[in-house]
Formats: sequence, structure tokens, C-alpha cells
Amino acid sequence: MIPATPVPAQWPDRFGDELYRFALSRVSDADVAEELVQETFLSALDGLATFRAEASERTWLFVILRRKIIDHYRRAARAPHVGLDAFGDGGGPTEADYFDPSNGHWTAEQAPHSWLRADAALEQQELHEVLRLCQERLPRQQGAVFVMRFIEELSAEEICQELGLSSANYWVIVHRAKLQLRRCLEKHGLGQE
Repeated sequence: MIPATPVPAQWPDRFGDELYRFALSRVSDADVAEELVQETFLSALDGLATFRAEASERTWLFVILRRKIIDHYRRAARAPHVGLDAFGDGGGPTEADYFDPSNGHWTAEQAPHSWLRADAALEQQELHEVLRLCQERLPRQQGAVFVMRFIEELSAEEICQELGLSSANYWVIVHRAKLQLRRCLEKHGLGQE
């Protein structure tokens, strides 16, 4: 039975840990995850009058948190990023070295190798840790697009709308994110024969 009136004083005890774990799995930064949960509780308090009990408090709070996570990545994608672009250093490989310009697919020489041995080489938890570390090294906009597409499973159209990207720009960002993740994972011993 869904309670008619939410009890905000109980939210941290009842839902705090679960909301935090969910946020942490999406943003990989403990401080940011805590802040997102706090923002969720504050937004829920502000919107308490609009709660219609059509869903449970838990579901309502998760919907708010998911929106906060998307907002976090939207802000991160628009924030200025000062750093070295993997494709702009002039001395390293370019996208054309990895992708066929006619179709956007990997070139035959650079096509990823099977990573089936990853399960044998690393425990599942270690694999996730390496993937998380590689994901954190992506530039802000690439990281935001990667999380929204492959973790939050938003469509390309939704991501373009949320981040104000053109379709072509979105696909370039996805290609670059995949390429950088591949390089990072291979640097850590995955996918190499």
C-alpha cells in the first residue's frame, strides 16, 4: 500500500543509502553523489505539494535523483574544459588512423580484439574498477555523453536535446569517447593478445 503522505524526516534513513549507491554508480565520485542525494531531498521537499501518491515515495525520489544526475552531466558537458585533447597533440594517432572515413567503422588493423579473456585476467570487480577509472579520464563532455548513452540509456535524440548538440557532433563525441576508453582499457591490459 502506498502511503498517502510522504514523511520527509524519514527519507534519509529509509532511502538515503539506496539513493547514494545509485548516484555513486552513475557519477563515480562520492562527494558528487552525496550532493546529488541532498539536492534530491531538497527538490522533493520543494515539490511535496505536487506529490500525488501515484507512485511510492521511493519511486518518486528516484525519478528526481535521475533528473538531478542528468542535470549534473549537462552542466559538466557545458563547463569549460582545459586540457590536452587526445586528438590535438599533433604527435599521436588521429581518428583517421582508427576509423574508416567512408563508413565510420574501425579499420581492419585497428578493430578491437576479443576481450573474452578479461574475465579470466581480472575479477569482475576489478574490471569494473578499471572501466570506472578509464571513464573518469574522459573529457567532461565525452564523459557526460557516455554516461547518458550507455549507463542511463538515453537515446541519441534525448542526449542531443539535453546537451544542445547536433546529431553530427553527438556521433563525433561518441566515437572519441569509445576510442579513448579503448586506449585506456588496452593500456590496463584488456583486449591485447
